[in-house]
Amino acid sequence: MARLFLAINLPAEVKKHLAHIQEELARLGADVRWVRPEGIHLTLKFLGEVPDSKIDQITSVAEEAIRESGLKALHLGLKGLGAFPPTGSPRVVWVGLTGDLRELALLQKKLEEKLALLGFKEEKRPFVPHITLGRVKSSRGRKALTEEIFRRREEEIVPAKKLLVSEIILYKSTLHPRGAIYTPLRRIPFGN
Repeated sequence: MARLFLAINLPAEVKKHLAHIQEELARLGADVRWVRPEGIHLTLKFLGEVPDSKIDQITSVAEEAIRESGLKALHLGLKGLGAFPPTGSPRVVWVGLTGDLRELALLQKKLEEKLALLGFKEEKRPFVPHITLGRVKSSRGRKALTEEIFRRREEEIVPAKKLLVSEIILYKSTLHPRGAIYTPLRRIPFGN
């Protein structure tokens, strides 16, 4: 059994820039568990605990979803800080996306549909593409964090369409006290 998810990886220089944003936010003193910079990614589908015997099926289904969506590449950007929930006390701090969001949403929907045929529970909440930076653990420093997120809600982090995405990755997640470690199991390229 392995804890699996499908995601889009980000270039090292983008992760470095996001780590700098995490450092700036951490200085506010809020009680946040920050995602380790090397683990920052865009989750398309969390699969949970899965038998190793299903990895090939998941890969095939992801290839089908890509083929059916007709994707050759996605051009994305990163813009604005946000939080879940969007009002009230934040629990998750994130960065938003810009660019080919309609195409990204179509791919994610195809993945949901295809994976449901393999028995994976279909997500009922609407897909909100985001990059998680951290999870708020308590109310300490929450007010300052919320104000800073609001202040930076329109900040351009990576210009629109400057991130070229040409694959999704099936990751294995191993939980550790210092944060999860993500190991790529399969790379699934977009069509040519």
